[in-house]
Amino acid sequence: MTERLLKKELEGEPDLQIIGAGWGRTGTNSVKLALEKLLDGPCYHMFECGKRPDHAKWVEAYNGKPDFKAIFTHPDGDKFYKATVDYPACGMYKELMQAYPKAKVLLTVRDPEKWYDSVINTIWSWRCPEQHWAVRIYKAGRECQECAKCFHKATVLPGVERTDREGSIKSFKAWIERVKATVPPEKLLIFDVKEGWEPLCKFLNVPVPDEPFPNVNDKEEINKMMDGIIWHCYKMHFLRAVVVMGGFGLLAWLGLKFLA
Repeated sequence: MTERLLKKELEGEPDLQIIGAGWGRTGTNSVKLALEKLLDGPCYHMFECGKRPDHAKWVEAYNGKPDFKAIFTHPDGDKFYKATVDYPACGMYKELMQAYPKAKVLLTVRDPEKWYDSVINTIWSWRCPEQHWAVRIYKAGRECQECAKCFHKATVLPGVERTDREGSIKSFKAWIERVKATVPPEKLLIFDVKEGWEPLCKFLNVPVPDEPFPNVNDKEEINKMMDGIIWHCYKMHFLRAVVVMGGFGLLAWLGLKFLA
């Protein structure tokens, strides 16, 4: 343990400054970069959850046993995330508000119709590891899918499936109203990335940077990443089938040799 981290522990657990309550595909990757610039520290995003991976920890959190300190301690062990956006943290914004009462809440929004067009072609598509059968070959894949189920149950209206456009859009709108109804107005910013730096900087009480607001179009990157995961899992299923069939073949050969 580094001296710096030990000092942090002696001083008390660091706090999140911003809790993102907006769903994925509302410009959260652009907002992540913007917050990291403004807060001079890392922002936790869906990408972090997938890389570490933290899905099992989030399943425990959704089941009432959160360990936010473990989740939001940076992998290098010497930093603490200063903000969080996107899945899966956004589904637990109320619990995070209780854990970090000084934090403000950022609700990223987008035109609901365009939002659904985006999610159904990326993170809610057939290729998404959150629901594809192939990833279950790995423990991490099964944990990822369990986490997605927890998030879906906590955020989407009952009985609504991802392929239900009308129901999904209703759920998206209902979530926005839920956040607005449960977060004190003085602690909430409803933000569309089209608005740029000004409202975000005012909310954080920081100067406006002399550079363009981040504009990340990561649709192709996400789909490429998911395709890579699925194809890798297909290969592992094929190799496992070859091994199993080879084993059966060997047993059959030995059986024939024994009978001969």
